[in-house]
Amino acid sequence: MTSPATDTAGYEPEQVWLPASEQLSEWDAAFHDLLLGDEVRMTAFRTAIAETVRPGMTVLDLGTGTGILALWALEAGARRVYGIDLNASVLHTATERVVAAGHGERFHPIHGVSFDVSLPERVDVVVSEIMGNLADNEGLVAILADARRRLLADGGLIVPSRVESYLVPVAAERAHEQVSRGDPVDAGGPAPFAERLRRRSARSPFDLYYDVVIPVRTYLATPRVARLYDLAASIPPAAASYQVPLVYTARHDGLLTGFKGYFVATLSDTVALDISSDDIAGRATSDSWKHCYLPIAEPVPVQRGDRIGLMFSRSCADRTAGPFRQSYRWEGRVISRGATVAHFAQSTAEAPQSARGT
Repeated sequence: MTSPATDTAGYEPEQVWLPASEQLSEWDAAFHDLLLGDEVRMTAFRTAIAETVRPGMTVLDLGTGTGILALWALEAGARRVYGIDLNASVLHTATERVVAAGHGERFHPIHGVSFDVSLPERVDVVVSEIMGNLADNEGLVAILADARRRLLADGGLIVPSRVESYLVPVAAERAHEQVSRGDPVDAGGPAPFAERLRRRSARSPFDLYYDVVIPVRTYLATPRVARLYDLAASIPPAAASYQVPLVYTARHDGLLTGFKGYFVATLSDTVALDISSDDIAGRATSDSWKHCYLPIAEPVPVQRGDRIGLMFSRSCADRTAGPFRQSYRWEGRVISRGATVAHFAQSTAEAPQSARGT
């Protein structure tokens, strides 16, 4: 039996899912169908590509997936589109899609990771949808910086050109309860989920971020920009590892259960992709991204005027460990009437050997 709040897409507000961005190699046909059915994603990228790509241009679709962005570039008149993807099976699907649409001779599929790929020419446009719901949790910044340096022609364009990530403290009590039970929707139950945590050497279910649609009504403060990425600028890319201090003032009383993360991306001169919406029924929420939920183990009651201090950090492994490896840490404190009343600290990094238990 479904809740009255359940939408036609089959998910609800504050329903907890495993992070899709950490399962890139496991994305199956069903997940790609979810991507293709995401109206927020599809409408924004289709409009931006039609606005950016001009007849005769050469285009690189970086992380082409099932080839929908490549197809739109070809329909816009691209002379040639290179499509790179690390999944051979899905790349085959992309080729079939483009061939079926009558553009097969202009599409050049390339199996591999873009860092290891060279092209016979520099392209006029790079299009890519490799953003996780924290913006940088699918290697976006390093991958596009490398493509801009090696694969994009002087004066070329990048879609997206700019991305901002936001964090906001939330009172998402239903989501917190589901994390406490160790029962994300797609984890297969508490026992398989516990095994997943054991394999990744996680300290607890709170040392993982999740995909959750978190309603605006749960916000305890005003969202703040955590990172800004100017992907089109010919300057050194933003550091892959960083620490960002953020301070929030509670707007009303509530129970702090963690933080919501989301991004706003500038795709073209007139198109912005904002995934912050919680309007599931109105199809204004992104089905594929949802939002990032960074839970804290012990919820903290806060009162209006309390300050919530957060240090959000990202650590990136050497690329030899894999192109999409990073860990996040969110730690901080709650200050009420000038005194610290609570601390919190969670991290997706592997626990040290001494903390893993037997």
